[in-house]
Amino acid sequence: MQPPVGYNNQRVIFMIYVILCAIFAYLIGSINTAIIISKRTLGTDIRSVGSGNAGATNMLRAAGKKAAAAVFLADFFKGLIAVTAARCLVYFSDAPYICVLTAGFFAQAGHCFPVFFRFKGGKGVATAAGAAAGIMPIVALILLAVFTVVAFLTKIASLSSGICAVIYPLLAYFLSQTNKKFNFLFAASSAVLIIIMHAQNFARLIDGDEKPISTK
Repeated sequence: MQPPVGYNNQRVIFMIYVILCAIFAYLIGSINTAIIISKRTLGTDIRSVGSGNAGATNMLRAAGKKAAAAVFLADFFKGLIAVTAARCLVYFSDAPYICVLTAGFFAQAGHCFPVFFRFKGGKGVATAAGAAAGIMPIVALILLAVFTVVAFLTKIASLSSGICAVIYPLLAYFLSQTNKKFNFLFAASSAVLIIIMHAQNFARLIDGDEKPISTK
């Protein structure tokens, strides 16, 4: 049986859409505000301070609440902007839904491995949260609540992130009204990346050496 006329051309166009979304999201994710802000406020690269992580938690320890809040919001909106742009593309064209998920994952990957900063960035939690908010807002709200409660009780950000990563795919599967399998695979991929980026933190947790959340 022959495929419909234009089928192969449509597949090529779909792939171009996906690749463009991946590149756009990755470049947005690669803009690491923790590094930029730390150089302005601390006079040094945040990656040479504290835990060496270019993210909000390390900024909280090194530069205080205002700098950490600015970094968190910027990282969050990187994920949200990436998936929102992809949603607009899907809405106004024949681009497939997978473009939205691709944008969410590559924004997170860009934050972790930024091309502008020698591929050494943060751990991607805030950017993943922004992507989740743009794709599955109810899931994102539940994860935010879980993170907040665990962080309040334990004062350990990595444990909060790890627990959220574990339940993220399950929430995505059971709470998605449409695209259930695609959302599950996206959430699982995002969660795996978060867990990989926190491997050293989890090792310190096991050894009892993980530092609690603290402010300057």
